Amino acid sequence: MTSQVIVIGAGIIGISAAAFLQRAGHQVTVIDRVGPGEGCSFGNAGGLAFAEIMPTIHPKIFRKIPGWLMDPLGPLTIRWSHLPKALPWFLAAARNTTPSRIEAITAARAALGLRVVSDFETLLKDAGRHDLLVYRETLRVFDEMSQFDAEQSERDTKARHGFPVQAYSGDEAREMEPALGKNIVKAASHGGWYFVLNPEGVVKAIAARFVANGGRILQDEVLSIEKADGRVTGLTTRANGLLSMDKLVICAGAYSHLLAQQLGERVLLEAERGYHIVLPDPGVSLSRSLTYARTPGAATPMEMGLRLAGTDEFAGLDAPPNYARSDALYHVFKRILPGLRPPDGKATRWMGRRPGTPDSLPVIGASKTMRNVFYGFGHGHMGLTWGPSTGRLIAELMSGGTPNTDMTPYRVDRF
Repeated sequence: MTSQVIVIGAGIIGISAAAFLQRAGHQVTVIDRVGPGEGCSFGNAGGLAFAEIMPTIHPKIFRKIPGWLMDPLGPLTIRWSHLPKALPWFLAAARNTTPSRIEAITAARAALGLRVVSDFETLLKDAGRHDLLVYRETLRVFDEMSQFDAEQSERDTKARHGFPVQAYSGDEAREMEPALGKNIVKAASHGGWYFVLNPEGVVKAIAARFVANGGRILQDEVLSIEKADGRVTGLTTRANGLLSMDKLVICAGAYSHLLAQQLGERVLLEAERGYHIVLPDPGVSLSRSLTYARTPGAATPMEMGLRLAGTDEFAGLDAPPNYARSDALYHVFKRILPGLRPPDGKATRWMGRRPGTPDSLPVIGASKTMRNVFYGFGHGHMGLTWGPSTGRLIAELMSGGTPNTDMTPYRVDRF
């Protein structure tokens, strides 16, 4: 049945939800403080990493964390003033590293990966920008055989879930990407990781088609949520006053839990702050995205240059950025790309707030306290990858359909 829907959030998830809801016949308005794709969706590594099914935090990662924390510019840092607030999140993350939880989380992430490419194609083809998606497998590179051997169990798990990994010698890797250094002794595919040439451009293209088809996007701030009799009745906004709707979708990224709290729901969500640096004149040419086993992150060739992205910083929502973390990414990838030029005056740096849950799974589905509210947030490092599929699932649920995915692992009351 057609209804008036408001979506809070104009990133890849909110815009995808709006587009699929519109295709289902709903009248949709999107609200965000910034334009489409200008929040966290702007600066990610650009990967459609649909085979990345292992939890972000698992026992092997836990063993590396103490060493990482010793380096203030390493792949993971915690601003100690934020630790008391983040401690419940980390304790919950630890509880999700038992073998049974790892298995369940991996299966749930694999289920989300099954429709990624198809759902992406649906929206990009409709937007006339299918050219932004590059069907070329990302290459993972190793400068020690011990690194490769340590990931064998993960490769076995991917294969078991239908994402087989292809291994290559160092020489084969250099034939594929001549910019790689001679220190690379082994490489492997990820089992499914394509990339886009411009993440912001992807969101803006989908948003433009949504508007052309009659949708509305308001650049505004939601001040409060109005409720009555177990339903949300309206939103009070800074510029447009009170807006009414039949149904509400919350896809507000790292700020989503603050809105859920207004509805009486407790969600453990942390801003996993990521950084990037873009080198317009990098001095090397890549045909695909690369990841480096020694340090988490990705190097991706994009329209604006070579984007080096990664790191996890736990510092809360409002702490000022530390752009030395962006520059550290150059030094990481210089180890495997010897021809990489240092940042010059044209290089750009960015920090964004990934919304991460302690079980590495998003929140997708209906509110447990409000009959007309649905959620789509908490995707962590996988927002771009799972965005269109999340939008499709929300549209199916709100339109009375039955998704072909078991939605139980993503329920909002699991925390």
